[in-house]
Amino acid sequence: MKVKIESLGVCLPEKAMTTEDLLSCCRRRPRLDLERITGIRERRVAEGKYAVDLAVAAARRALAMSRYRPEELGAIICTSISKHNRPDEFDLEPATAVRIAGAIGASRALAFDVVNACAGMITGIWVLEGLIRAGVVATGMVVSGEHNLPVVWTATREVRHSLDRQLAALTLGDAGAALILDHSEDERVGFHVLDLVTGAKHDHYCTSRPSARGPGGMLLTKARGLQIKGNQHFPAYLKQALDRTGWTLDDVNHLIPHQVSVRAIRKGVQAVEAYLGRELPGIVRCRAERFGNTTSTSHFVVLHELLRTGEAKAGDNLLLVGGASGIVIAHATLTLDDLPERYRAGLDGGR
Repeated sequence: MKVKIESLGVCLPEKAMTTEDLLSCCRRRPRLDLERITGIRERRVAEGKYAVDLAVAAARRALAMSRYRPEELGAIICTSISKHNRPDEFDLEPATAVRIAGAIGASRALAFDVVNACAGMITGIWVLEGLIRAGVVATGMVVSGEHNLPVVWTATREVRHSLDRQLAALTLGDAGAALILDHSEDERVGFHVLDLVTGAKHDHYCTSRPSARGPGGMLLTKARGLQIKGNQHFPAYLKQALDRTGWTLDDVNHLIPHQVSVRAIRKGVQAVEAYLGRELPGIVRCRAERFGNTTSTSHFVVLHELLRTGEAKAGDNLLLVGGASGIVIAHATLTLDDLPERYRAGLDGGR
């Protein structure tokens, strides 16, 4: 049995903040051209909305595009890293998925959270696919709301120099994303391979904790070390995912990497090309210049854009490449059904 994406919903806050405007908020402006270094021109920032709000909005949009009603969902898995659900407050319990289920009317759904840093949504898909294949549920939702602005504001207060470990927080943006999954009647479409690997000895390269210098949380990243270790390891797992699917790069229509930054994606492409001994055939999809790093939602913000613009079509093959604190390396291969046509029709109908 194959499991497919039946519906997708994405919530992008209306307000865009440029990198220049963000740097101007820093108490000690770092002496570097962050836009040139990262390739990130702007990111979306949620005003008056928080992680659960972004998740609920995305969930409602996915349901509006779906043939399923909320009460038909068998499971809701929330994968948000952010637990900022109110001003200056941080939720630990209950699971955010419980609040989402209540907000959307999913009265019969098993609801729980799965957190795996920026690989969260792919991990949630991995879990839900197993539940569907095992016959535990017939359909379910993986959802995430990433309100990253609090750690961004901490960085603007606390960054002291151009090598500060909080600098990477200035690449983040806000977004919500939700997927509804069900089984595929056609074995040619749906997820073919879902692969997760954890290199736990590298867990120190990216961590998040409460700030020691003031209120709020902070993100600490050894960006260069994280990139070097990731690029040493993930090309082999990418090839493994392709081999298990029975594909070569020529079979892939869209390769969607985690949207760390434009520059980091280029470095990753170079690592893959060096490992495989060939160039990637124009398949890499990057939208980090407009949305920044939206953490666990990033792959599906890009998928939303590909569907919205008509770049993705029915029958297209996708390769999702995930990287996360841990270090977690994640790959997913899938073939789209008629989701692109249904998605654009839904967007047009909502105008």
